[in-house]
Amino acid sequence: MRGISVLLSLIVVGLLGILALHAQPVAIAQEATPAGVEIGEVTFEPVALATNVDLPSPGNLFVARAALDPGGVVPIEERDPALGILLVESGTLTVQVEAPMTVTRAASLVEAMATAQATGDFRALMESVPAGQAVTLEAGDAAYIPANVAGEIRNEGQVPAVRLAFLVLPPEAMGSEATPVP
Repeated sequence: MRGISVLLSLIVVGLLGILALHAQPVAIAQEATPAGVEIGEVTFEPVALATNVDLPSPGNLFVARAALDPGGVVPIEERDPALGILLVESGTLTVQVEAPMTVTRAASLVEAMATAQATGDFRALMESVPAGQAVTLEAGDAAYIPANVAGEIRNEGQVPAVRLAFLVLPPEAMGSEATPVP
């Protein structure tokens, strides 16, 4: 339980850092584009962004690492209430869902982050993918996949692909009931 509190604290600090960067004036002078945000001795590196997300209240957060062998397919069922971010650690994955999704590309994230800081527009960090369109994700790329949509995740490459999945689920999806807030 303490580990979850620490993880949530780190996430909150990271998000507050991003919001603080967003609140800066439009003209910012700096020597170089930072790879991350330094807070004390810790550097937070932005990895993915999903905006205007409908979250269950309350909800459960679940993080898992999984490998998918070449030729492997993981179906996503329409009745699955989980929403989340899929982050590719190694290899490549092809994701196709029957709803719009957003992708954050690792190769352009640092540059896009600098532009977003200067302009205040963070939409450029995300690539919109229309419903039903397949998208290939490489190491460092991330996709936001909404809840209750059909689709699949495929490894069309020649090596195993490893991914992290950050999922948010309603309490009943994990066999627990929500405690009413007074």
